[in-house]
Amino acid sequence: MTEQVKSKRRSRGRPRSTGDDDNGIVTREAIIDLAYAEARTTPLSSISFVQLAKSLGVVPGSLHYHIGTKDDLNSAILNRFYKGLLNRMVAEISDGSWRDRISSAGWILLESWREHRGAAEHIQTRAKYRVFQKVKEGERDYGALFLDHVFTLFREAGFTAHQTALYYHTLALHCLASANSDNRRLEPAEHGTFLKERAATSDADSFPGLGYALNDFADIRADEAFRLGLEALLDRFAAERS
Repeated sequence: MTEQVKSKRRSRGRPRSTGDDDNGIVTREAIIDLAYAEARTTPLSSISFVQLAKSLGVVPGSLHYHIGTKDDLNSAILNRFYKGLLNRMVAEISDGSWRDRISSAGWILLESWREHRGAAEHIQTRAKYRVFQKVKEGERDYGALFLDHVFTLFREAGFTAHQTALYYHTLALHCLASANSDNRRLEPAEHGTFLKERAATSDADSFPGLGYALNDFADIRADEAFRLGLEALLDRFAAERS
């Protein structure tokens, strides 16, 4: 009888200020789950407590009760992102050569940022919570754990501390720029029809460079460009490796 009374929905009245509905399903984790999912295709700056509360069927104040401020929400989303990124690296990077391991890390970074626009855009354009997160007591800072893991990859590859810091930063910039370009559909092949029309109508004498390469530029795919940049970075890393 007690369980039946507990699970029975109220017919009227606004949601509880704690954010829990009658079945106790609106929790901190449920809020973060929803916000993280929304941020896959939406910038973090566009994720609002009002929007999330409406989706969850509670008042906005109840989300503040569980999460805190907008900064706290952004950090919770990013911490969830870094948790998935770290778990993926641990699971997918094999015991191959140092070059294979760092190459795999690069592809995982690219794919993870492609899959989460909110995290990718925030990490490229904001300093706050870019890596280190604001966590509650008992929670783990997965941004710190991720950075520790990737620095260890470079250290185990034989790079100095300075090389580790510089090379990871350079690799991350390449991955971020490529991912955000893809997320905004800036790949030349995405606009191939338009570019080839311009190639066909451009005067070769006035624009000899366009006449020479614009048709080929229109066929360039994002993965081809990323692979070229990644291999160039790895070649430079190898040349400088002690």
